[in-house]
Amino acid sequence: MSLFKTWTFRSAHPTFEAGEELTVYLTAFDESSGRGEARIGDSIIEVSGARADQIDALVTIKVDSFDPQAHRGSAHLVG
Repeated sequence: MSLFKTWTFRSAHPTFEAGEELTVYLTAFDESSGRGEARIGDSIIEVSGARADQIDALVTIKVDSFDPQAHRGSAHLVG
């Protein structure tokens, strides 16, 4: 049995399904739109309902939509 047989590599472009709940760090906030941003690998999810004081904080989001070709999606805060 090879030591590497069970190893897997994660993707730099993860994909998500609508309705999926994730715990993520908010990495940015746009004051003009009132949206936060979460980066997971090279995928970007815009988060509605976020606040500026939540940058670099763990939050739970629910995915509203995700385009796997563009690696971009939208979500809203849970709770």
